[in-house]
Amino acid sequence: MPEGPEVKIASDYFNNFFDKNFDIKFEIITQYYNKKYSQLFKTISDKIHTGFSPTFTVGKNIFIKLKDNLLFRFHLGMTGGWSNKLIKHCHFRIFNQNKELFFKDVRKFGKMKIINSTYFKENYNHEYDLLNPSYNFNKHINYLEQTISSKRKICSIMMDQKKFPGVGNYIKSEALYKSKIHPEEQWGKLNRQTKQEIISNTKNIMHESYRLGGAELKDFSNPFHTSKFNLSIYGKTYTKQNNLIQKIKTSDQRMSWVCPIEQKLID
Repeated sequence: MPEGPEVKIASDYFNNFFDKNFDIKFEIITQYYNKKYSQLFKTISDKIHTGFSPTFTVGKNIFIKLKDNLLFRFHLGMTGGWSNKLIKHCHFRIFNQNKELFFKDVRKFGKMKIINSTYFKENYNHEYDLLNPSYNFNKHINYLEQTISSKRKICSIMMDQKKFPGVGNYIKSEALYKSKIHPEEQWGKLNRQTKQEIISNTKNIMHESYRLGGAELKDFSNPFHTSKFNLSIYGKTYTKQNNLIQKIKTSDQRMSWVCPIEQKLID
């Protein structure tokens, strides 16, 4: 599934593709999407601003501002992304008199919704999004300290989109390996400095991934260029120190890549 860096790259591609061309329109092109989202796309058509409205991201979600304090929110799901050609599994198109762009969603896990500005402010905090220009480190660490149970596992915390917007499996595994923290470690056993290191390492990895082109895994291909981002532990068998890496199902009910020699649980 695309994570924060890949979603931001997809948002950038949309904005670069239309490049401030005015008056884009939306059109459903499959029966599946018509059955599921016909009213949603009617609202977009009624509420779209005259002139180009660029997309922006918070976490794994892409947003477009509409009229009357509404926003179109969509999530790429497992396999969502843009295509500048009409190919199999494309479900809607965005177009004007000069250009058209298609949204492909092979497994149909993409999620779309119209929300109002109040709902947005309550559920999508850009100040906790490590890729957002308005990210606030102090507010983030204080929020985590105030809201997380001491017995909660760090793997679960990092996959919580309200706590770490945009973090998914590969970023979680990479950041915890960089921090030398086992994914099943309890939040309450970590001192404040270690928690700050986890946040800093997560931020650095997300920014590096975004800058170099994202993690081109099974479900994501950079639309601009081939990515130069390299993973250290996710999907690997051995670390650079030739230590064994294990792929385990952790208490967040997701797979985590961990090196038992370098990431030990605190006694």
